[in-house]
Amino acid sequence: MLLLLGPTDAGKTTLARRLLQKAGEAFLLDLDPGQGALPGTFSLFLHREGRLLLVRRTLLGTLSPAGAEARALVAALRLARLIPPGSPAVGDTDGLLDPEYRLLQVEALSPAEVAVLGAEGLYKALAWRKDLRVRLLPPLPEARRKTPAERRKNRQERLLAHFQEAGPRLAPLEGPPLWNRLYGLLDPEGFFLGYGRLLAFGGGEGLFLTPAKGEVAKALPTRLALPTPALPG
Repeated sequence: MLLLLGPTDAGKTTLARRLLQKAGEAFLLDLDPGQGALPGTFSLFLHREGRLLLVRRTLLGTLSPAGAEARALVAALRLARLIPPGSPAVGDTDGLLDPEYRLLQVEALSPAEVAVLGAEGLYKALAWRKDLRVRLLPPLPEARRKTPAERRKNRQERLLAHFQEAGPRLAPLEGPPLWNRLYGLLDPEGFFLGYGRLLAFGGGEGLFLTPAKGEVAKALPTRLALPTPALPG
C-alpha cells in the first residue's frame, strides 16, 4: 500500500485517483471522514475498469480522527486487513497533521511506502525511522483550497445522496434516544451498513429511516447532526 499524508487540499485525493487509473485494478482505502466518500466513515473500494466498487465500510462517527484516534486506528486496520496480500492499494487520508497519530497509523497499516504532500514537518517526524519508506512530495499545482462552506455543502450532499433509497426499519437500540443525531447501523461483524434517522423508540428497539440493507446488530449514535435540509420522516 502507498499511504498518502498531508494537509487538506494538497491534492491527495487527486493523486490517489491518478494512481488507481494507472494501476487498473487496485484497492482504495478512503480514510478521510470529513471529505471522503461518506462523512463519518472509512471506506474500502476496489477500483476496476474505471469504477469504484464498495467492499466494506467502518464507522468513525465524527468528521475527524482528532479525539477519536484509537477508534480511527482500529477502523482503518479492519478495512486494511480485507485487502488481499500483494494487491496494489492506495490509502487516502484526511488533513490532520498530528505526528504522533500519523506515526501510529503508519505502524498499524504497515504501508510499503508513505508519500507526504506539502508537509515538511510531518515528513521529518516520520523520516527518521529508517524502517519506513517515506517521500516528501510538493502539493499538486492543480489542488484548489475549498472554503468551509464548500466543505459543509459537500458533506451535506453526500449524506443526502446516502439516504436516497432510505425506508423505515426496526433495529436494536440501547440507551436514551438522540433525536437530532445520525445513528450508525452496524452488521453482526461490526461493519457499517448505513446511517439512520431515529423516528420512534420503545422496547429496546428503534424505528429508523435508513438505506441500510442486511442484518442490523447494533445502532450507535454518532456526533453527526441530521443534514439540512432535514431528511424526510
